[in-house]
Amino acid sequence: MKNKLLTSFIGAIDDRDEYQQQEIYKELAFSGILLWYLSMLIMLVSLIIDTIHNTFSFSTSALLILNMIYAVMLTSRLRKKQLDSTDCASLEEYQKKKQQLKKSSTFAGVFWGFFMLILMQYVFPYLSTGEIDAGWQHLLIWGAAGILFGTIVYRFSKSKLQIHS
Repeated sequence: MKNKLLTSFIGAIDDRDEYQQQEIYKELAFSGILLWYLSMLIMLVSLIIDTIHNTFSFSTSALLILNMIYAVMLTSRLRKKQLDSTDCASLEEYQKKKQQLKKSSTFAGVFWGFFMLILMQYVFPYLSTGEIDAGWQHLLIWGAAGILFGTIVYRFSKSKLQIHS
């Protein structure tokens, strides 16, 4: 079924050899990633339009549900096959990768907290009512949320590191 679907999708008459299949999979994977990011961008634009009009449309909720289902499905399939795991040959390599994860998770938490602060306290309130709703308490809330987000990302990523010596 998978080969028939793939063959008809690319417009071929017969099955492809192994090299051609691998190249097709690469192209489909890359275009799938691009389409996912594009649909996330469209969802953000739809949410901004809904905010301006003080509505919540079907397209915004449908895109949210579709993107979340796709992300959970893909993550669970990769996790099930352990394709997202990183093998470390030594304790030193493990420590080095763990340090890299700390840096990238800290950056992700700071970026996410800052982005959410700007979006939720400045952009959306301005688009919705014309007023900006900002204060120190919001900075603390989004700062704590960013720390929590970074910690969750770090722990999830660290759980995928494995030492094989």
